[in-house]
Amino acid sequence: MRFTTAILTFLFLSSSLKAQTKSVLNDFSFTLHEDLVNKVLLAIGTVSSTNEYEVMFIKGKYHWKMANPKIQIRPDSSHFTCDAFVDVGPINYSTTVNGDVKIMYDKPNDKISIRITRAIFELYTVILDKKVHIKDIHLEEKFKDPFLFDGPKSYGTSVDVTLPDSAKKTIYIQPSDCELNIKWREVCAICEVTVSDKPFKPAQPITPPKSSSTYKTTPESKVSATLQSKPKPAETKTITPQKK
Repeated sequence: MRFTTAILTFLFLSSSLKAQTKSVLNDFSFTLHEDLVNKVLLAIGTVSSTNEYEVMFIKGKYHWKMANPKIQIRPDSSHFTCDAFVDVGPINYSTTVNGDVKIMYDKPNDKISIRITRAIFELYTVILDKKVHIKDIHLEEKFKDPFLFDGPKSYGTSVDVTLPDSAKKTIYIQPSDCELNIKWREVCAICEVTVSDKPFKPAQPITPPKSSSTYKTTPESKVSATLQSKPKPAETKTITPQKK
């Protein structure tokens, strides 16, 4: 009985020791803050669109613009918000747009991807004092390509060390195995670091996605969005009926 107890105790201690000596990714941490993401989003400029509409045999022209865009990074789910200012025929109004954001880490290419997956607001007009739906505007179509940021592996470095004989040696430090952790208002990557006295092989070149200064929707919508250098001041939320 005592022999069996001793074996069980030994197995338990061995298992505990193995768990304690298990590799933990804590050598290097990398943080991408929400504020930086929103600075990039604001640098795009104002996204706007103008097109014609027809409802109930009434034709007209509408114009809308997006302002105050923000991406909110959260542990459970991240969000996109903005204001949409709309002019439709005889009326104008503004509305708050709430959408969804997906954050991913592409380990092979060491890229953090932030994509707006859904952001919809209603385009409508008023006829005979009644609200008439025209269509839904999908703002996520204006951001088909995700925002890509360099991951932690791109931040390798080197350190020059002076040896006892006064000779100098270069030590190379490179993040290797990394895991993504989404926290409140920030994207964090925790990495294991590889250290060597020889330079690491350079990573394979990555072809960046094609970018354009003009965002366009699908051909069916016939709506285009142009970018301006600065957004116009926010408009007051009002509805102006057509004078009879």
